[in-house]
Amino acid sequence: MAKGRPTLADIAALADVSIATASKVVNGRSDVAPTTRTRVLQVLEDTGYASPVARTGRNGYRGRAAVFEPGHRPQIVVMVPGIETMYSATVVHGIIAGGLALGVDVVARMGAGAHERIPMDAEVELPSDCVGVIAITHAAEGLRFPEASARLPVVAIDPWEDAPAHWMTIGATNWMGSKSATDHLLGLGHRAIGWIGGPAGNEASAERLHGYRAALQSAGIEVVASRERNSDFEFEFGRVAAVELLGLRDRPTAFVAANDEIAIGAIDGALSMGLSVPGDVSVTGFDDTPQASWSTPKLTSVRQPLADMGRMAVSMILDTVRGSVPESRHVQLGTSLMVRESTAPPRSS
Repeated sequence: MAKGRPTLADIAALADVSIATASKVVNGRSDVAPTTRTRVLQVLEDTGYASPVARTGRNGYRGRAAVFEPGHRPQIVVMVPGIETMYSATVVHGIIAGGLALGVDVVARMGAGAHERIPMDAEVELPSDCVGVIAITHAAEGLRFPEASARLPVVAIDPWEDAPAHWMTIGATNWMGSKSATDHLLGLGHRAIGWIGGPAGNEASAERLHGYRAALQSAGIEVVASRERNSDFEFEFGRVAAVELLGLRDRPTAFVAANDEIAIGAIDGALSMGLSVPGDVSVTGFDDTPQASWSTPKLTSVRQPLADMGRMAVSMILDTVRGSVPESRHVQLGTSLMVRESTAPPRSS
């Protein structure tokens, strides 16, 4: 072996295996005989060659700095239901930008559509150069990998529900963001404020619902269950829910929506009834996706730093692979309310 850092070819020669087999062990592939794996791991240990996964424990990476083979760019796999929604597209854009900046290739695995859960099972195979996974899991469940690949670092962005303990997570201050939107409407003089949310089992939507309720309660306003609807993060649900709620005798003068798609659907529903926005009803969204600025009227929305979430996820994976301990495995980024044209005082004010 030449002086200097060992190459993958050196590892293969010392372990008496092919370069392909050595690469499989280095990258945590499961299709290697146990005795062969043990032999290669021993050579890795003896030579000081650090791999992305060879030093990984059951609870995540805990080894030395990773050394990537020259000519082989590490890959991060992104599990995403689809990029039909501006939410997913904006997060993925941030992930790609982060990968380009840090010399990492990004490989996307997509589900059937924006609101379909990604079907995962124990046979999932990841690329041999994969060093980590980013799961945009607001519409994914059952994310599982083979034993070796399961040791890779995983970052879940805005998880649908509680993520496994060894995963890292990135989210936003959902409760505070929704409370700020509701406080904004209260400050305009609205008192009959409705809620149109996502699925009841979704963690982010539940936090936003609690923020909405907390704002009402802090203002001394009763939370009225008949003014709340929960279903899907979709335009059509927002439209249908708004029409239903605006048909009530004591109809809301404003809506807090759990995301921008719902909010824009609610605006469409109000307009279809001959009502004006914000003249007859005000609407707020959440996420501040680009479509918030494209809608008519332009949507008041709670901004999540979606692209920053994507970039941060890439950094967290690479820091973990290189042996750094993140300051926190669970990060919440701040939100801010972007006030635009879809909110105004109620007519009676």
